[in-house]
Amino acid sequence: MAQEYDKILKENIEEIILPLAEKLLHLQAKNLEEIPDDLQRTLERRPDFLKKVIEPDNSQNYILHIEFQVEDTDEMLYRMAEYYTLLLRKYRLPVKQYVFFIGGKDIKKMFTEIQQENFIFRFHCINLQDYDFQVFLNSEIPEEVILAILANFGTEKPEKVANLILQKIKTLPIETFRLQKCVIHLEILANLRNLQELVIKILEKMALVYDLEKDLRFKQGLQKGEQKGIQKGIQKGMQKGKNLQAEVAVRNMIKKGFSFEQIADLLEVSLAFVQRVAKKLKKD
Repeated sequence: MAQEYDKILKENIEEIILPLAEKLLHLQAKNLEEIPDDLQRTLERRPDFLKKVIEPDNSQNYILHIEFQVEDTDEMLYRMAEYYTLLLRKYRLPVKQYVFFIGGKDIKKMFTEIQQENFIFRFHCINLQDYDFQVFLNSEIPEEVILAILANFGTEKPEKVANLILQKIKTLPIETFRLQKCVIHLEILANLRNLQELVIKILEKMALVYDLEKDLRFKQGLQKGEQKGIQKGIQKGMQKGKNLQAEVAVRNMIKKGFSFEQIADLLEVSLAFVQRVAKKLKKD
């Protein structure tokens, strides 16, 4: 289940990470530079967010590394330490690391510091439940608004908070597909707080038209029989050299807002293939 939540956050990472960095971390990361893919491939897994922050005078540049974590585990400590040493060795710049915990519960096991005889390391862990849901609800970015479902409700009842979130998303001036995607992601994230059923009941009373079952299952990789048939057909076509069929599928999914990683995973094609199709799509 953790992979499903990871996909949601990674798909929305560009829209939400800078507002979160500014509101919760008090970082003004205005000018960002990509980290080369060759470095990211040497890591255990691709980081959720990894950029070089360029300051106006270049004297205080640093590497910003952010992860979203669902599971409460001390394994994260060693993973972050590995990231830190690789990045420090490569760039010789300060490395700022943060983990946003979205597990929907209090953190009990996640250690954030190593103290050995010749080695000291720590990272910052931010639990979204330490923040009032209004912090996210007041945003004008729908992908950020839905994070309110993971925040602190205070004395408000979950039903009221869920209603406020959906009403806010509904009033934002966004296209229909983006609205549908945010609603689907909200329902999945609500499951971290055992509120998915509540969100579904509220949606049934609201005038939000979308095919929840179809989209949700497809996003989670739980395709029905006909969807599996399409996927197998694409795989078979590729085996016979019919790359055109796979390319059309990739193009359609890119246009619908799927991330490159999701497309590669669902269609079982290489990430490089998806990237090539994306480049061609930009030229069209």
